[in-house]
Amino acid sequence: MNRMVAALLVSAGAVAALGGCGTTTAGTPVTVVREIVSPPATTTAVVAPPATSVVVVEPPVTVTRAPSLTSCQRLFAEGFSYTYAYNAWVNAGRPLSWDADRDGYPCEQSYGNRN
Repeated sequence: MNRMVAALLVSAGAVAALGGCGTTTAGTPVTVVREIVSPPATTTAVVAPPATSVVVVEPPVTVTRAPSLTSCQRLFAEGFSYTYAYNAWVNAGRPLSWDADRDGYPCEQSYGNRN
């Protein structure tokens, strides 16, 4: 801590005015010592702002399943012939779900009308 000491030379009459710090004789010089405390030296600190980062939030995506394919649509999409689809229908026990118009020809919606 930095301290400065100042000495002041005053006359004896002034001492009484300052609060009577002792018994003095008229005309005797008195030395008054007063300590002056200077404020501590200041230091400037530079604080860097925190590092920032950018966060990109994608909007939510709704995933819906494609409608399931019928057996005929699946056979057609996989490149099987109508003959293969017809034989698969017979081997499956001629399910009614393959023959929408019940005329005995399956998969007409996928392969076209056969009658």
